[in-house]
Amino acid sequence: MSGESQRVRDAELVLRTLRDGTNLDRRSLFVSAAAFGAVAAAPALAQAPATAPAAPAAGAPAAPPRRAILKDDSRVLNIGATVRSGNYWNFTTFMTPVEEFYVRNHYPTPIVEQRPILARENWKLKIHGNSVDRPIEISYNDLLKMPSRTVVATMECHGNGRTLFWEQGGFTGQDVAGGNWVMGAIGQAEWQYVPMSEIFARVGIKPTAKTVLFWSGVDGNDMGRPMPFADVLAQQNDIGLCFAMNGNPLTPDHGAPVRIVVPGWGGTASIKWVTEIRVTDKRVWCRLNTKGEVFIGPSYTAPESAADDEFIGVTQADIKGPMVTWMPPKSLITVPLVIEKSPSIPANYPLKKGELPRLAAGQQTMNGYAWAPQHGVRTVDYRIDGGAWQSATIRPPNLGKYTWVRFEFPWNATAGQHVIETRTTDNAGTAQPAEIPLNSLGMANWSIPKFRVEVA
Repeated sequence: MSGESQRVRDAELVLRTLRDGTNLDRRSLFVSAAAFGAVAAAPALAQAPATAPAAPAAGAPAAPPRRAILKDDSRVLNIGATVRSGNYWNFTTFMTPVEEFYVRNHYPTPIVEQRPILARENWKLKIHGNSVDRPIEISYNDLLKMPSRTVVATMECHGNGRTLFWEQGGFTGQDVAGGNWVMGAIGQAEWQYVPMSEIFARVGIKPTAKTVLFWSGVDGNDMGRPMPFADVLAQQNDIGLCFAMNGNPLTPDHGAPVRIVVPGWGGTASIKWVTEIRVTDKRVWCRLNTKGEVFIGPSYTAPESAADDEFIGVTQADIKGPMVTWMPPKSLITVPLVIEKSPSIPANYPLKKGELPRLAAGQQTMNGYAWAPQHGVRTVDYRIDGGAWQSATIRPPNLGKYTWVRFEFPWNATAGQHVIETRTTDNAGTAQPAEIPLNSLGMANWSIPKFRVEVA
């Protein structure tokens, strides 16, 4: 089945579910009635003017200092000035509400008042490069007039699960550096976007194309992500210029007015606040594929490079490991992970250092999430206290490889301390391993998580 046929089938399944609720609890699946309404809402989006902030009244008190992230911290975990994790232990829905979706910024969220180009009426995207036949510049309204698609897909930060290096891998903060995401730097949304296939058709791509560079232009001075042209071409119908999330225009924290969405790859590939796409015949190196978002460690080999490659703010000596691309199979149960060995604990984490979550004795239904965006989830297994692996029940829907699934299993919990492990196997037969090799930036830890609980 083609990717387009799969999307049509998935959309029909969702619409059928919305009509008759067959075997599914609608409230547990969707954020709102608009969760799958982006296509129908597109004309309204095209007509919606950008709203300018109201001027303060004379004599009104000065506004409080702006926060680095605009999102309300009451529904996310504050792990740093520009990063917020999802509270995964509270997850129940198939779609993640925007208010609960993680945020990974390298700099404070840029806003219209500081960057007027972010207003919809001002936004422009330049598409050019020495491998482009017909360079163009498009506006926000131009984008909304182009054919668009929707995809339901998880988005996950490369550093999600870094905590497992410290808590389970035996490594220290000197071995592995980075924020303590725990396991909540993931969410699932419906993304509405103009696919790169549409863009490529408009500008024409020369046979020399080697790299597509997605560049922000308003987020710091080094926020660009190069992708091999061959990889973009392979997913050209699924990668695109995204302007809506869960049926509504993007919010500032999530890249408004337009961002890139690269389903299945680590979140940094989905550059926010995009203003430029350049297609070139050279390999391109910048911070996000040299000093950050890469595997650096004794088990990893630096990728091939040459002196005549293009370097933006970095040098050839900075290339120390391969760029993280596809995110691997993972799983979790909706129980907070015990943190006792990590170099830090988020200020609003629900457990104190070394504290175990408590469950009541007796029959329990344990719930969790599993994902494998390169090939899709085949099975999810669990085991208690190192016993035999058993099959968990995957709950519908399963909308294809880019989406996560929810799973559950029964457990007759007895008093005392226990360890619960979960393991995803994808459709290529790849299963989560017991451990993964050290990488000093703590990227893409997909080892089997061990959830410690106390039953009373």
